[in-house]
Amino acid sequence: MQNKDRRKFIRLSAYHLVKYKPLSNKGGESFPILAVIRDIGAGGVCLRVEEPLAVLSVIELKINFPNVSTAISALAKIVWVKKRRSYYEVGAEFVEIS
Repeated sequence: MQNKDRRKFIRLSAYHLVKYKPLSNKGGESFPILAVIRDIGAGGVCLRVEEPLAVLSVIELKINFPNVSTAISALAKIVWVKKRRSYYEVGAEFVEIS
């Protein structure tokens, strides 16, 4: 069975910039990092990032869509990571979304 067959929600292809911050228990302040949305749906998002993220780690997302006045904030759990040529693709499941 392919991954697309197991999805609970439809994914929409997108190419959109987003900012994310890894959340850690170390207490150190992290700064937003720029990434690209590859696709997005009600249940999660696929991002293109420059550095790998740990599976099961949680990130904070700030998504600014065109024609929407306020950013959408979300917490997402990393569920998979794939190395590509010069970047990584990560699948993240929404845990909380505004």
